[in-house]
Amino acid sequence: MGILGDYTPQQIKDADVTVIRTKFKQKIDLMTKKQLIILYFKGNDLDIENFEIQDREEGEGDSRGQLWQLKVVRDVLGNKLRSTRLDHTYYPPQPDGTQPRDTMIFTEMDADDKVISVKKLKHYPDGEQPKWIE
Repeated sequence: MGILGDYTPQQIKDADVTVIRTKFKQKIDLMTKKQLIILYFKGNDLDIENFEIQDREEGEGDSRGQLWQLKVVRDVLGNKLRSTRLDHTYYPPQPDGTQPRDTMIFTEMDADDKVISVKKLKHYPDGEQPKWIE
């Protein structure tokens, strides 16, 4: 039932705005976050099926100079759709104190964390343009 589901069309037509507003508020106060989001999207004619939210997490570097980032894409209700993990590896520290990036590994995963694809981008300390490798 809708928010005014127990009212007939005639009762809604005859009611003043205060009665309708009070009825809405009583129903909305009982709704879950999921129900409120669905109400908002449907009331604004938005495509709830294709709305995505991205979460990001970042990891720490380890003793081998690796760093990771995780991007999780969720639907508006919080269900995981897919994710991408990005791992960075680095060359050993250089005499000038810098530590150039070695490889970036992009791992695409589905909603169940099954690997869909892995791509690697190789960087070179001499400034050569990065290249995609297999």
